[in-house]
Amino acid sequence: MTYTIACLMAALSFLINKTLLKYVGPKVVLTYGPAVEEAAKTLLAWYLGADILATHIMFGLLEGGYDWLTSGLNGTKAAVCSVAGHTLFGVITVGMIDLTGSVWLAVSGAIVTHVIWNTVIIRLYAKGDAKE
Repeated sequence: MTYTIACLMAALSFLINKTLLKYVGPKVVLTYGPAVEEAAKTLLAWYLGADILATHIMFGLLEGGYDWLTSGLNGTKAAVCSVAGHTLFGVITVGMIDLTGSVWLAVSGAIVTHVIWNTVIIRLYAKGDAKE
């Protein structure tokens, strides 16, 4: 069930993010995107009793595979960042559930972490691109 949830949520997130990019623009990467992804994969896994950490990791692997295939020369870096990031978000989510007992606080913490992560990664890539 965990892998099915991860696949479904990756597909749903891809479609929602693509639509949001079209109508909102690139700022969606630092706004709605993290909220959509973290809420979708965590809440469905939580309410269906699936492994939340495994769902996050699998989601990261799927996103990483997509990044690897579509990101040209930076594909490997993007893929590694996707897997590492979503694993981190999963660890934080599970840790916050353990600490607080609240899936909603856990999702909130993962969203904040995801926004920070995306901001840092974008700034690092922007600096790297400027040097090249």
